[in-house]
Order: sequence, then structure tokens, then C-alpha cells
Amino acid sequence: MSGESLTIGLGLALAQTTGPLQTVVGVTPATLAGALTAVVGLFVAYQAFRGYRRNDSRPMLFLGLGIFLVTALPFVVTTALAGPLGASDAVAVLAWTVLEILGLGSILYALTGA
Repeated sequence: MSGESLTIGLGLALAQTTGPLQTVVGVTPATLAGALTAVVGLFVAYQAFRGYRRNDSRPMLFLGLGIFLVTALPFVVTTALAGPLGASDAVAVLAWTVLEILGLGSILYALTGA
């Protein structure tokens, strides 16, 4: 299994060999970038939700929901599908695409009201 990696848990790749793009703990840079995107997206969605609660602004609710659907949920769902559930890459990409379409639709609704 030289040069291959195993996917364990929530998309954390444990490398069999170390290379210049592997981190010390074996998490790939792509996984770290996806996780960072999800964390920042969660923060922005939380801030939009706080704006909704403070101002009772329905567009802020849909903006927060859209940001959550575009950034955080696709990472979690696809790493769970590809990792422990063992779904194919096609299913993971389909889930990612559907969530992004729903999220962008929610953002569009928040900005235009239509």
C-alpha cells in the first residue's frame, strides 16, 4: 500500500507515506482547507442568524441558511458519505451539488425576495 492513503472517520486521511503536502498528523491539505471553509461558513451563518434574531429580518435568516448550505453542510455530508458510509464519489459529488444549489437558491431568495 505504498503511496496510498486510507480515509478514516470524517474524511481524515491517514497517509502511509509522508510527502511534502502531508501534515504531521496525516490530514491532507484538502481536508484542512475544507474544514476551515466549513468553520468560517458556520461563523458567518451564525452571525447572519444573530442578525435575524436581533432585527427580525427574514432575509437574514435565508442568507444564513444559504451560507450554511453552501459552506458547512457539503463538507460534513460528503466526508461522512465518502468515509464511514462508503458511498461512491458520484454520490458524494451529487450531494455536494444539490446542497450548493439549495444554498444558492436560499441566498438568491434572501437578496431578491423572489
